[in-house]
Amino acid sequence: MKILAESTLTSKEQLTVPKVVRQLLGLHAGDSLVWSMDTEGRLLVSGGRQNTLEDIRAAVAAAEKPGGTSKTPARVTIEDMKAGIARAIRSKHGRR
Repeated sequence: MKILAESTLTSKEQLTVPKVVRQLLGLHAGDSLVWSMDTEGRLLVSGGRQNTLEDIRAAVAAAEKPGGTSKTPARVTIEDMKAGIARAIRSKHGRR
């Protein structure tokens, strides 16, 4: 296992998330971390950011197919919606 960074617990029992870890998880101010333990006792940490309604609306709008009119939008499949959501999240958080 490769060590990426190290943090020290403060007297107030707080940690600073190292920059390299924030970048790997795509974390920004206001995001949360999810802490879990696997069956072998290893601690797992992952980004647990919740999408806002604005994020979802932008992702759905990004998934619209060309060809629809303003009064009759093009039909969008679930796969198109998922792809649009993924593109919007990557765009917003700099993940490629």
